[in-house]
Amino acid sequence: KRKISKISKIREKKQLEMKVKKTHWAMFAITVGIIIGCMICIAVFAGFQHEDVKFKTMLVSIVIVLIFQFLIGDPIKFVILSIDRALWPPRIYIPPRCDKDEMDEKEERRDFLKQRLINKRANLMLTSRYRNYKLNDQYKMIAHDLFIYGPYFLCLMCLVLVTRDQTLYHNTRIITDLFMYNHTDYTGLQEVYFLNQLFDFIESTLVLAFNSNSTESGSPGWAHAEQSVLLGVMRLRQLRVSNPQVGLGPPKFSDTYYMPDWQLPYRKLHYSDKYWRIYEPWIPIKMGFEFLDALLMNFDHVGSLNSYPELAGYVSLLARSAANSMKVIDYLSENHWLTLNTSAVFIDFTLYNVDVNLFSICTLRVEKTPFGGIVPDVQVDSAKLLENVDQMPYTGLLALLIYVLVFIQFAQTLAVKLWYEPHLLKSVWNKLDLFIFMVNVLVVVLVVLRESLVASMMKKVEGASKMEFIDFRRPSRMHQLTTITIGFLICITTLRLWRVLQFASVFKLFTRTLYLAWSAVASTAIAIVIFLIGFCFAVVTINGNYSSNFNKLVKSMVMCMCYSFGFSAQVKPSELFHGGKWLGILCYGVLAFVIIVLLINVFVSLINDYFTVAKTIRDSERENRITFFEFLVVEFSGVLGRFRKLPCWRRNYVRNGRTVAENVSRKLDSMDRQRLMRRRLRQGRHHLTLIRMFLFDEYVEWPQEQQKQPEAQDPDPNLGPDGSPPQDKSQDEAEA
Repeated sequence: KRKISKISKIREKKQLEMKVKKTHWAMFAITVGIIIGCMICIAVFAGFQHEDVKFKTMLVSIVIVLIFQFLIGDPIKFVILSIDRALWPPRIYIPPRCDKDEMDEKEERRDFLKQRLINKRANLMLTSRYRNYKLNDQYKMIAHDLFIYGPYFLCLMCLVLVTRDQTLYHNTRIITDLFMYNHTDYTGLQEVYFLNQLFDFIESTLVLAFNSNSTESGSPGWAHAEQSVLLGVMRLRQLRVSNPQVGLGPPKFSDTYYMPDWQLPYRKLHYSDKYWRIYEPWIPIKMGFEFLDALLMNFDHVGSLNSYPELAGYVSLLARSAANSMKVIDYLSENHWLTLNTSAVFIDFTLYNVDVNLFSICTLRVEKTPFGGIVPDVQVDSAKLLENVDQMPYTGLLALLIYVLVFIQFAQTLAVKLWYEPHLLKSVWNKLDLFIFMVNVLVVVLVVLRESLVASMMKKVEGASKMEFIDFRRPSRMHQLTTITIGFLICITTLRLWRVLQFASVFKLFTRTLYLAWSAVASTAIAIVIFLIGFCFAVVTINGNYSSNFNKLVKSMVMCMCYSFGFSAQVKPSELFHGGKWLGILCYGVLAFVIIVLLINVFVSLINDYFTVAKTIRDSERENRITFFEFLVVEFSGVLGRFRKLPCWRRNYVRNGRTVAENVSRKLDSMDRQRLMRRRLRQGRHHLTLIRMFLFDEYVEWPQEQQKQPEAQDPDPNLGPDGSPPQDKSQDEAEA
């Protein structure tokens, strides 16, 4: 009966296993069928050959759907499941009682013994040095941060490097040079010396040069590049002062309404809206602004003489054709649009290069000085505002996808940590993590706002008239703000890595040095800054009227610091000799010896002294502790064990024509001979020291080990016949 019951149980078990296998095969067949059906539908309705843009759009759509499912769909699913389990709890599952046979017990015991063997083998690696649980917890936290912030930082760097375009610098430099210097076809802004020459510059450089190479669609082409197209028309904006006299305070710019030729009083005529081109140059633009104008364009242009607000002044627009633009210039010249009250003139326009998909937002500034001349300046902002996701290269898409996944992992880790342990928010590093998350969200919001601004501007370009100024400075300012925010994100992420790199003794030493020396270093830095400010005041007073490097206090301080640290290409010693030879020698001596040699060296020496103190403290507190890499070897021994099992990591045993026992015996004999040789060398060195003390009456400091030895010792019965120490056979055999 017992045999029959065992046979029936074995049959039932085999039948159950067959049912489970059939169920698994059925699920596998259904999954494969669904995949094949999807592939057939894709082949029939869409196909596999697509343009690059369409293929990238499909990939981006798939990624967006997966991210939406991961971030929104799964939480909703788990909320519904939790509500279902809370309202209708399932029955408690009670497994059926079954008697285990001898085979099952043997299998379970074998599995248990295998698990115990693995645990015992792992415990062999845990010596007494690994019992510092506080250090282990610290290393475990550092390892967790390293595996989270290390990939995040690397992905952020790769994303920034892949999405940056180095051609923007060359475009900015070339356009700046083309507008600033003379060329064959027109005059450069640098050759405009007086305000009455500005209309001639506009005629030759901004009217004729942009209409001599017009495209077939009527868009003004540039004389230097057919690919660069002028969007809209150019805008002339001037800032006027009510009183041309120069005072000590900042100038007050006029916002008065005038009639043509700056006549007063102003009269609102019923036909002024129809002939707006005649009356607009005499009316200030401070009439009504949008919210984005107040947010993005409410800034001041920092010039050589004053700061000029962007949302103020009097505006006149040029035309698309050269003939109409010349009529506008003649009208402004005849009615004296530029007078002695003019403080600065701004010329704004936007160029678009089709070949590289690049916008160039140009601002030409002319500042009138109180003594008659002008100070020219050219500002060019290059930006790729139409670079959508479907236009990015595959490397950029891959970097963006990896960064999004790593950022989701980072955000999930941060949310789980702060949800279950909210008291951790008191830590500065966790606050920095939360700040990194908020900056990432801010970057996403800025990118979305920039894309919406660019889309609205492109619609405006599509339906704009020929006499409309298309202002791309708002999306350009948003692009600059996004770039600055990304740079700030890189800075705080790099700062967060300082906490991760605390496993290295070098970074711990730096941290302790900064902690010990911050007060002394701050005091020394304040003394250096005070002395430097006084020196710069003297240099600006003496040489400010003759040198561009010392005409302002802040610029003078920057130049002195650059010269102090070795960046002397921009500063020449002759710039300090405008007050006379002896005074120049004194200024140069103070800069070269007092600031560079004395104060900077004192600052560096102070840090070096505290570094030495911190190193001494570290050496005195050194314990028998494991390193971070030793901790990783033990913590991730399973992963390393899998790598060691690979064929490339296995070391073949070389027999050398001998058996294993013979090789072990030879290794043990070699270890005994080396131990005996070391003992004889120590005894010979001891005898030589005694002879030298006897012959030359020299005092020799004995090592601590020899000083602690007693004068006489009883012979140890465990010693060998030659006086060698006892051999630990188990240890020697293990090493062999």
